[in-house]
Amino acid sequence: MLKRIDASQVRIGMFVEAIEGLWQDPLLSRRRFSLRRETDAAKIRKCGTASVVINTSKGVDTDGLPGRDTEIDIKAALETVHKSVQILEEVFGKLRNGEGISADHVAPVISSVSRSMEENPSVFLSVTRLKSKDEVTFLHSISVSALMILFGRHLALDEETVQMLGTAGLLHDVGKLEIPLEVLNKEGRLEEDEITLIRGHPEKGHAFLSRQEGMSEIVLDVCLNHHERMDGKGYPRRLPGSKVSLHTRIATICDVYDALTSVRPYKARWSANDALKWMLGNEGHFDRRLLKKFALCLSVAAVS
Repeated sequence: MLKRIDASQVRIGMFVEAIEGLWQDPLLSRRRFSLRRETDAAKIRKCGTASVVINTSKGVDTDGLPGRDTEIDIKAALETVHKSVQILEEVFGKLRNGEGISADHVAPVISSVSRSMEENPSVFLSVTRLKSKDEVTFLHSISVSALMILFGRHLALDEETVQMLGTAGLLHDVGKLEIPLEVLNKEGRLEEDEITLIRGHPEKGHAFLSRQEGMSEIVLDVCLNHHERMDGKGYPRRLPGSKVSLHTRIATICDVYDALTSVRPYKARWSANDALKWMLGNEGHFDRRLLKKFALCLSVAAVS
């Protein structure tokens, strides 16, 4: 439902269809966008334009409450996730069989996930939270991709980079294709050889993707380094924090957050608050400044 409001009524969580009047800000020049940052909302309130057209079916109303039909959103999100899983199964199957892939093979997934994160990130992420044993890798990859897209936009990165982050999220765990499910889903303590096997997946994935067509440096970087830590105690290369790129720092945060807040065959789901509290208290693992921005990003998008 479209609704015309005064610029002074604008708040985060709204979906803006149009801003009527003089408007020069290049960062908010798109006619249609989801308003996720308080700084952007403040700019619109102060710009002196006559009115703003919002879409309450895609964002909050002036009372801060969702105006959308949640049941319809959930159905659309489930359909997007189902189709995305099918595509990923096909792509990962090609890799497993030694066939080549390119970034174009996962482009339809990125397009669908990107659109879903624009319209209703909370609902989309919620339907990826329950992961069966057979779908853990696929749905985790889709969730991480979605979180990286959401966070990249919150950080005001250019859209091309945001799309590459989404692709990196989808493909960051391809090295796990060579790890048996009984190891990945094992309940209880892992044996030393199993730990070694799992810790080899970033290098295996990087080797896979390095042989593929059109894989960007962002995708390769994230695949190889998403288990590195700011204190240099990560793997596989124990990189010092100064050598860990922004893209990988984003991926590490999104990867761990999704793992903590999802139901797995061997653990219960943590709440968003518990996960973020643990992550903030885990000294040396994450870029703390970036992690605090991630927490704000989730709050703005009403993700739990």
